[in-house]
Amino acid sequence: MDPILFLIIIALSWITLNSVTKIQWLKLKNPEIGLGYAYYRTTKLNSLINQIAQRGKKIWRFIWDVGVISGLGILIIGLIIFTLNIPLFFLQTPDSTNAPIAVTPVIPGITVSFQSLPYFLVAIMIGAIAHEFGHGIAARVEDVKLKSTGIFVFLVFFGAFVEPDENSIKTKSRRSILRITSAGALANMVIAMITLAILIVPIGFPILIAPFYKTESSGALIIETISDNPAQLAGLKPGYAIIAIESAEGITEISSATDFHIFTNTSVLPNQNLTFYFANKIDPISLQTVPREDNPSKGFIGIRTWEYFEPNFLEPSSLANLIPYWIFNTILYVFMLNLMFALMNLLPIPFLDGDRLLNSFLGPKYGKYTSFIRYFALGVLGLNLLLSLLVTGWQPI
Repeated sequence: MDPILFLIIIALSWITLNSVTKIQWLKLKNPEIGLGYAYYRTTKLNSLINQIAQRGKKIWRFIWDVGVISGLGILIIGLIIFTLNIPLFFLQTPDSTNAPIAVTPVIPGITVSFQSLPYFLVAIMIGAIAHEFGHGIAARVEDVKLKSTGIFVFLVFFGAFVEPDENSIKTKSRRSILRITSAGALANMVIAMITLAILIVPIGFPILIAPFYKTESSGALIIETISDNPAQLAGLKPGYAIIAIESAEGITEISSATDFHIFTNTSVLPNQNLTFYFANKIDPISLQTVPREDNPSKGFIGIRTWEYFEPNFLEPSSLANLIPYWIFNTILYVFMLNLMFALMNLLPIPFLDGDRLLNSFLGPKYGKYTSFIRYFALGVLGLNLLLSLLVTGWQPI
């Protein structure tokens, strides 16, 4: 779908929904629906949050104290990173090893590709729920009342929220406010670290899928075919698991994506006939390669591959084969989004936790320094957004 058409459909849908809710006789108050957003409030989750908070209050307070220290550290580190990122946009050369970090707003269909959108939505939902539950548990540990909890929709993004009683917060000590404020980012950082461990520890992901899949790769899974290229024209499709490739030199067994990468980079010539064999128990498929655009002496097939994990119980099929890849991508996006939540949300910018954290930490005595840091952070973030657009462009994720 064209990104502009997608955005038009989303806009028209919200306009229509907002107009319907304004009908007098409907009198819709919960959920609260506005132009581009909807909130559903409830008190049913309050008791669950309260039960969690009441178990081991001393342990929770220790955890949230760690959150305060780490939150202040992340605030400082994040501000330094985004500040040092600005000159990199001007110093970047084709041979530069230090590329700037592109700071990009989340716009479905434009900066978030449709292919990545499902992973993005799941990751944002998990990140938002963890963040808000962190605030909620910390609030109840500090005996702050909760007005409501609920879910929200903003454009196409789903999340959760916890609404503490602001008047109750104002009566608490500075330390309590610091704990409550930093708890959300700490929850995001914990999830980011857990998912990072799953991604980088060699046995992390295989153990996760072990009940349903073999833990070692036994082929190269096709995850994408490039349009109007040999693989797609011959009928290769995402979900096909390549286990062998036959050429004039013989049959090469493929037991991993690395094997396929080595084969395509060392053995594939232009205009070469190849026959692919699959774990899916479908007939072999033959094709003729074409010259690579960047190196005409090499052959090009036109597919992207990933590790193939054989199902333990299901027959190999495109759907069953792709599930581990979808799970891995979801975990990857959960890691990236939770890390981003922690870094961005702790910037000392109005309406973000970082602003309240800094203000509570410095107190009214150092209010002028808080204001200076706030405006400095706004300028740094704005420059990063602008330079990302002008220099690198807002590339789809």
